[in-house]
Amino acid sequence: MKRASPDGSGAAHALAGRITLIAVGMVLTVSLLYGSYHVLTTRSAALRAAESDLQQRASFYAGQISAVFRSVEDQSATVSRHPPIAGIARALPTGIDPLDGSTLDHWKSRLAVIMANTIEVQPHFTQIRLILADDGWHEIVRVDQLGGKPVRVSESELQRKGAEPYLTRARTDPATAPYFSAITYNREHGKRDGGPVTIRYIQPVRDVAGQLYAVLVFNADYEQLLQAARPEVLKNQTVAVVNSAGDYLLFEPDGKTSRLHHHTDADYRPLPEVEALGSQLGTQTFAHLDDDLIYLSTVPIDPSRQIPAQFGVLTFGTRDLLDANIAGVLVRHLLLTILLVGFAGVVTHLLASEMATRFERLTHEVDRSHARLGWTLRNVADGLITISGDGRIEEINPAAEDMFGYSAAELAGQPLTRLMFDQDATEHPARVAASGIGAQSIRMAGNREIFGRHKSGLKVPLEISVTRAELHGEVKFIGMVRDITERHAAENRMAELVGQLRRSNEELDQFAYVASHDLKAPLRVIQNAAGWLADDLAPYLDDDTRESLDLLQSRATRMEHLLNDLLEHSRIGRREHSVEQVGGAEFLDNLKGLLNVPPGMRFETEGPFATATLPLMPLQVVLLNLVSNAFKHHDRPEGRVRLGFTETPAAWLFTVEDDGPGIAPEFHERVFQIFQTLRPRDEIEGSGMGLAMVRKHVEVAGGRIELHSDGTRGTTFRLTWPRPAATPPQEIAA
Repeated sequence: MKRASPDGSGAAHALAGRITLIAVGMVLTVSLLYGSYHVLTTRSAALRAAESDLQQRASFYAGQISAVFRSVEDQSATVSRHPPIAGIARALPTGIDPLDGSTLDHWKSRLAVIMANTIEVQPHFTQIRLILADDGWHEIVRVDQLGGKPVRVSESELQRKGAEPYLTRARTDPATAPYFSAITYNREHGKRDGGPVTIRYIQPVRDVAGQLYAVLVFNADYEQLLQAARPEVLKNQTVAVVNSAGDYLLFEPDGKTSRLHHHTDADYRPLPEVEALGSQLGTQTFAHLDDDLIYLSTVPIDPSRQIPAQFGVLTFGTRDLLDANIAGVLVRHLLLTILLVGFAGVVTHLLASEMATRFERLTHEVDRSHARLGWTLRNVADGLITISGDGRIEEINPAAEDMFGYSAAELAGQPLTRLMFDQDATEHPARVAASGIGAQSIRMAGNREIFGRHKSGLKVPLEISVTRAELHGEVKFIGMVRDITERHAAENRMAELVGQLRRSNEELDQFAYVASHDLKAPLRVIQNAAGWLADDLAPYLDDDTRESLDLLQSRATRMEHLLNDLLEHSRIGRREHSVEQVGGAEFLDNLKGLLNVPPGMRFETEGPFATATLPLMPLQVVLLNLVSNAFKHHDRPEGRVRLGFTETPAAWLFTVEDDGPGIAPEFHERVFQIFQTLRPRDEIEGSGMGLAMVRKHVEVAGGRIELHSDGTRGTTFRLTWPRPAATPPQEIAA
């Protein structure tokens, strides 16, 4: 290998430096763009994941709180259905229950026990009362929770509650449904008693006539009620249960909770997020406040309960983890960028350092390639001729020299017409102009024979392809010339053999026609003579001679059928059938009329015969042969043959399917040959010409027939008959 000069080495180093800088710049730019995109997509994905988590948790907690409210409703409905409620209604007028004789005090005691049991099971209930609708809405039974225990209030301490706001709806609308009251502090004798923030559930109670006679009032500690939901708060998360009045309770990590903040408290400080989202408590929404991500989920409560407030759950998520993830992505990408830039710089420098040597090698390869090209042109089997735009020969290869007998020096600068005979030389310019030679190779004289002129004056049969090209702005033509003398001779020999074969076929078909026609006359004589002998000698014939005469007549009849079929076979392709078209239904009726369906056999058809139009002949002959053969060769007393039909834009498709004995695969080709049967003619009378005539009709029409059978049971013939417009019938040489 030749070593690069010092000057070349310096230029190579300078080129390597420039390429290295370009590569490093490109890698750095791509890395920065990809890094920015990666950070944005990572941040977006992390934000979506955080939002999804907050949304799921808020929805879960909202469902938990909704379940707590439903439990209050369920407990109230349960208590209202207990017998003491109805017993008190019946005993009120007289003090005695007319149904079972129980006293009013007895029913009130039983109701007090039920209320006490309910408070023990549901400790967030602070009071349960039955308040009569008359007499100023006077409490008739009341159980309070004192010191964590249920205590029945004495008769003397029972109060009238007609002035309490939470009874306003029951007073003004006796038909009201159960409802929750406003969330307030508990009141006794019209004044706040220092008890917990209370939400009340009022359950109307009706007598047997459906009239409101009392209400059950369930007082629940609002804070305990919310804490019964017990949300599991994750680290770095806070959950707030809020209502539209501004009251809120915070659930913090590690099971911590704040006290309930009621809007009437003296030290009440509203939750900023509640103030910002208070107007959206009826929606499901995200909010971004003070760099915190918040999701608000509405607590689903039956609107028929008409709670005078809307409830929501806020889940708070900080951006600490999100920012930490993005910072990690940035660091990793920065390290990757440094590695990529360094790697690109080193690899590019190493590659560029080899460029000078590789360029020198490339130069040598180009020289060698030119040498190989020259060698190829000199040794290619076809002649190559380069021609100037004005039709003069510039160069020829050795194959062209051998083809025309001239040396390259003799033809250089000579007109191309020197290699043509006079007539071709005169017509050559016009033919070139009409050919439209371009950059794609065009075969000259594709529709006629073309001959070149050898130096000796002999004709050389040629095949010529010409391409137009430009070199340095000048038009050039490149001609590829192939001597087809041997192919020309082979084509002549093939044409002669085809002619001989056609004459042989004509003679063979003519022989079959004449033989079958001329043999009929002596055959009829034999038939008539045998009949006359049978009639004249009938009194003198014994069984053997009568059987011999019958055998003679049957063999003569078989010979007549054979000659008729042979004659019909020889006529296929000689005569033209009319192109009569009939409706499919008429075609099918004609076919059924020609069939002889044996007893016990069924002939079935399927397909759109009713809407089709079909050629009558010779298609009817082909299908009649196929269907008749299926019946003739059936091996059972009962069976079926089905003719199926479909059509495509190009052809009509028929299937003839039977459930007969089948045809073994090794006989599939044999059955289409003339005089071939698979069963002895003594068992099945026939000439063995049927399927041979079917195949010849199909081939003449340009169609296709296929046989499908495994030889055990059943045979199917599939026939493709081309439509005349799609595939014109092809004449077979007669």
